[in-house]
Amino acid sequence: VGYDLSQDSARPGETLKLALYWQALQDPKAGYTVFTHLLDGQNKIYAQQDNPPQRGLYPTTSWSRGEYVRDEYDLAINAAAPAGDYIIEVGMYDVASGKRLSLLGADEKPLDNRVVLGKVRVGP
Repeated sequence: VGYDLSQDSARPGETLKLALYWQALQDPKAGYTVFTHLLDGQNKIYAQQDNPPQRGLYPTTSWSRGEYVRDEYDLAINAAAPAGDYIIEVGMYDVASGKRLSLLGADEKPLDNRVVLGKVRVGP
């Protein structure tokens, strides 16, 4: 339902603090892992943290319908990241199959398998 990002620009080697806010629209039937990626224009990953919500301490199988969950991530930017504009993408996937959950539109049809949160400028 939302997010907070510590900054919209950073240097290679720095860490971005990302807080995600989820809401369970129904009782989850499976445990999912959250992915958080910082991607360049060619979709190459320069920062990543994947884990079940709250660093594995509060898996989706524990969520209840209507509940809001705050979930924090530290995205350490690769020290070799070239200067430029990057995007942050997030989503969830099933670890066993690797299949990402779909983002559904108002008509309940899949739109994508990720949410792009915004841009981050990486530079000296």
